[in-house]
Amino acid sequence: MDLQNLDPKNLPADFNIEMGLDWYVDELIKQKPEFKDLNNESLSAIKEDLKSRAENYINISILKTIPESKLEEFEKLLDENDANQIQAFCSQNIPDLNQIVAMALMNFRDSYLNI
Repeated sequence: MDLQNLDPKNLPADFNIEMGLDWYVDELIKQKPEFKDLNNESLSAIKEDLKSRAENYINISILKTIPESKLEEFEKLLDENDANQIQAFCSQNIPDLNQIVAMALMNFRDSYLNI
């Protein structure tokens, strides 16, 4: 899977957002020739920033799709900060979660690369 052909249908059912984001950010950085000669410290800072921004895109997309009747329950999970419970909740309550995540990542990529 590459960034240009990111298709929600190609994401595996057990797609792990956290691990996927690490790969995704690495691929985004490869798209920017100006990052080629940066030292490891600078690259690490850029990766963390990109990962945080991509997570925000995903979170906003997910929040837009959570049924209103489930928002209070979701807020409690967020307060507990248990990634596994949050992932399970989203999988159970958001139809086409992988498509939503993929679209958020595609929008982020397009914005970041000015496509």
